Parts: sequence; C-alpha cells; structure tokens
Amino acid sequence: MPPRNPNSPLEGEDKSEQPKLETTEELQARIRALEDELSRSNAARVIAEDESARIQAQAQSSLLTTNVTERFAGEEDGKQMWWYRIDLAPCGGTEIRINGTPYYHGSTYKFETDLLRSVKEIVARTWSHENSINGANENPYKQAQNKVLGSGRGIAPWAFQ
Repeated sequence: MPPRNPNSPLEGEDKSEQPKLETTEELQARIRALEDELSRSNAARVIAEDESARIQAQAQSSLLTTNVTERFAGEEDGKQMWWYRIDLAPCGGTEIRINGTPYYHGSTYKFETDLLRSVKEIVARTWSHENSINGANENPYKQAQNKVLGSGRGIAPWAFQ
C-alpha cells in the first residue's frame, strides 16, 4: 500500500466531509489573531498576579501588625470625635461598662476625646494584666532561676546524673 497523504480522505470517506484547506493568508491572519489573544491573556495574567501579590502582602501584614483601631471622625458640637474599635485581652471579658453603658469587644464606637482616653486606658490595662498573668517577661535582663522544691536534706543524688 502506498503512503497516504494526510490531506487525502481515507477509504470510504466522503470528500465533502474533509475540512477546507486554509490559504497562507488565512493561516497568517489566524496566527495574528491567536497572538493578539495571547498578549491580552498575558496582560490579564500579569494584572491578576499583581493583585494576588498585593492581597497576599496585605493579609500577611495584617497577621504581623495590629489593625488600626482609632480614626478621626470629625467634630460634633465643638468636640473632636473618634472611631475606636475595642480590642480587649482574653482575660478582659466581653465588654467595658462606663456609666452603665456597655461597650463590647470587637465593636467600633464613636467616642469624644475624653471618653476615648478612658476606654483606651482600660483596654491597655486589660492587656497589661494579660501579660502579667501569662508570664510575659517584663525584665528581659533578669536571669532565670531554676528553683526546685525538695525535702530539705540537700541536693538529691539524681540531680548529679
């Protein structure tokens, strides 16, 4: 059997089902269209990668730093007002009560300057208390001591092994 031309129909195939051969100009136009589509796709990919990198950096930054909890809200009746998000330490409970008004952890409130100072002090004291009860090292230059409770008869022999 002689070698078959790939463009010729197989035995039993109808020639009308065979795809039309494209001219050189049609192929070059198709190549240009595909190259244009590829360049648009590459541009979109670069934009998507940049956006992904920005979002990833933003997420990492929010993990490594504290969020902004205080923002100026303007003036009302001649008093400066501030937006403040209350972030209590785990030992601080679920709310702060000032004059019977509850201010809940994780919520954002609008405070005037004097009340904001009081709320910030209370929040800071909850974090200070949390650090003191969880063993935060307030004096990093203090040398650690290895205290062992014993029977009072001197150093146990197993301590020298």
